[in-house]
Amino acid sequence: MWISRLNVQHCRVIHSSTLALSEHANVLYGDNASGKSSLLEALAVLSRGRSFRTPRIAEIITRGENELTVAASVEQGIILQSYPLGITKSATDTRIRINHADVQQQAELSSHVPLTLIHPGSVELLTGSPTARRAFLDWIAFYRFAEFNRAWRDYQRVLKQRNACLRDPKQRQALPQWTRQLIALQPILWRYRVDALAALQTALQDCAELLTAVSYPQLVLSSGFPAGINPQDEQQIAQFLSEKTEQECKQGFTLYGAHRADLHILLDGVPALRIASRGQLKVLAVALLLAQSHAIADNATKRGIIAIDDLASELDEQNQQALYNTLRTTQQQLIITGTHHQPLKNWVADAQVFQVKHGQVFAAN
Repeated sequence: MWISRLNVQHCRVIHSSTLALSEHANVLYGDNASGKSSLLEALAVLSRGRSFRTPRIAEIITRGENELTVAASVEQGIILQSYPLGITKSATDTRIRINHADVQQQAELSSHVPLTLIHPGSVELLTGSPTARRAFLDWIAFYRFAEFNRAWRDYQRVLKQRNACLRDPKQRQALPQWTRQLIALQPILWRYRVDALAALQTALQDCAELLTAVSYPQLVLSSGFPAGINPQDEQQIAQFLSEKTEQECKQGFTLYGAHRADLHILLDGVPALRIASRGQLKVLAVALLLAQSHAIADNATKRGIIAIDDLASELDEQNQQALYNTLRTTQQQLIITGTHHQPLKNWVADAQVFQVKHGQVFAAN
């Protein structure tokens, strides 16, 4: 699937703009603070319900306005079908529509807009907390496996209830019930993540040129339990949690499980964060995110959307060329921003080019 038309209203400096996008490559260029990143923020709101720059939606609504709207026409290439979807958000309310019908869940909207976003802060995939790496892997599972989101939501609900029992002695009698449910979900989430990791590792092979300056990473998934605990053995997990009940009651929350999993990114068996330079970490983050988008494609017709926010400016010339060479081979829809369009346009002759100036967008082809 890909976006053929994008309309953004009241997102930072973008008051109202409509873009007719190419199925393949799109370049948005303009001066700093012209609104290029705001357009990608709007895409992020459409795909994820939030910006990649701030968790507070009020900060990205144009000053003087009460809400922002992002609408799109999505093309399903397999069945040659086009349909509208969109989201309107205020500081307190969210409204979502897909194909003229109201929708309650952001996840349903997200399933139609498989956006991978690469920006200067993406290096936090390696430098940040395990939360970011779990979300990175779960994104693949969400788009590859139809039942993953239900299992993940069930786990979050059960975890919340179990934590309440651990915090409040008055609710402690319900702890065994919630613990059993938590245990039953461990193998399910583990298998989804293992399968997602396998798809990621396969897709990463397409980024070999980009990784020549870094070396090929080893990706190791930990389960959220100590190494000796099999995340697929419910009986073993039950025994382990029984032994840790007193400790968890003292802490007031669940100390072990799928919500504590991590994706370890190693170079020559050592965590990349320990031995790689800042530039190498950036290149590695870009490669992993490109592979993330490719990993959702379980056949030749399934595609994602890759948006890159001025990242080439942070790479040296050799890595920029490797990035461009890698992007030339992708089947995903590309939306790339930069301060100058010619270097970006040179590597793909049929790119749709837009100039962004003072919050206005102009077709520049």
